[in-house]
Amino acid sequence: MSEIIEEIKCGNEVAFENVFRLWHKKVNGYFISKTASADLADELTQVVFIKLWRFRGSLSGDHHLEHQLFRMAKSVLLDYFRTESTAKRHLSLYSDELQGIHTGENQFEIRQQLYAVLNTLPPVRKNVFILSKLHGYSYKEIAEQLSISPRTVENHVSLATKQLAKYSTVVLLCALATLK
Repeated sequence: MSEIIEEIKCGNEVAFENVFRLWHKKVNGYFISKTASADLADELTQVVFIKLWRFRGSLSGDHHLEHQLFRMAKSVLLDYFRTESTAKRHLSLYSDELQGIHTGENQFEIRQQLYAVLNTLPPVRKNVFILSKLHGYSYKEIAEQLSISPRTVENHVSLATKQLAKYSTVVLLCALATLK
């Protein structure tokens, strides 16, 4: 098995394709078992094999390829869960702040504040964020709709969440000012 590792390290695309064909279903099955989502499993599997190729120079001949591949898969899964957890936490805090000051009289003003903050995002990032968090599309669906990769979608959502977290306190203060 170390021969195939050496071939991949040297950039042999045929060796990489053989590994892909041999391990794709097992890696995908791992992700399905952990996420219960075939679409997400496909995206994460793609990320693993992209990483395998991108970081092929760091493969070790001392360890089985399967062990290294599944170590990458575990890392990709943990990264995904961290990103999603952070995004949900920020969105939840932001939503809680807006709901905490929600009344019939100032609903329009709060919505205006929200869209003003969303308008600070670059156009593509704003569109990706709205499709993902407000309309509930999956990263894969957004990627297909906008002709970008699912990883790019994930990056846009993450960056948008970070940027919006900076504004949530400002929006809250502005919304509270409308109550007076």
